[in-house]
Amino acid sequence: MKIAHTRGLTWVEVLVALAICGVLLFLVLPMVVNPYQQDGRTSSLSNMKQLHMATEAMAIDGVLKGDPTLNWPGDTGGTFSHWTRALVENQYLSTNDLCKLLSAPGVVVPTGTLPTTNTTAVLVYAVSEDSPANTVFLSSANFTNTPTGGSPPDRAAKPYGSKGFIIFRKGGDGAILQARQAGNINLIGGFVPLCQ
Repeated sequence: MKIAHTRGLTWVEVLVALAICGVLLFLVLPMVVNPYQQDGRTSSLSNMKQLHMATEAMAIDGVLKGDPTLNWPGDTGGTFSHWTRALVENQYLSTNDLCKLLSAPGVVVPTGTLPTTNTTAVLVYAVSEDSPANTVFLSSANFTNTPTGGSPPDRAAKPYGSKGFIIFRKGGDGAILQARQAGNINLIGGFVPLCQ
């Protein structure tokens, strides 16, 4: 009786298979690890955090100094232009930094002058000192907060279309949400974005 010998893989074949697997992993891993990184939603969330920190510092200074012009936007007249002017004139942010923080992919706020509400990628809500921590303070401009949690953003809405949206609350936490999550979560806020 003869025993059949099977031929195994050569070292070259093993190395080629490993190289192919490595290339595929290299191509797929960025999409799996952080799909939001590629379209800028992660950096927009970071920008909102910086806007929140500057506004919170301004509000704290307003309380400590007794200056009612340094406060949350809902306590100082509730206009976008007052909020941006207060941040810049009191040196919480430079004009160019503010413009960069209010930008996102597809919505670039021109630097050098104070931005207006119709040129930004971020909506600012009339949050006041008395607003609870879970009140929505900022959202990406493709989503407008409402008492029912807003409607899903449409495909043409800037900056992220129907891919999803971002919210940032007064308490300092933010989230990148999918379009299907609009209306299904309890988003609290002033509901009307600040106007000029």
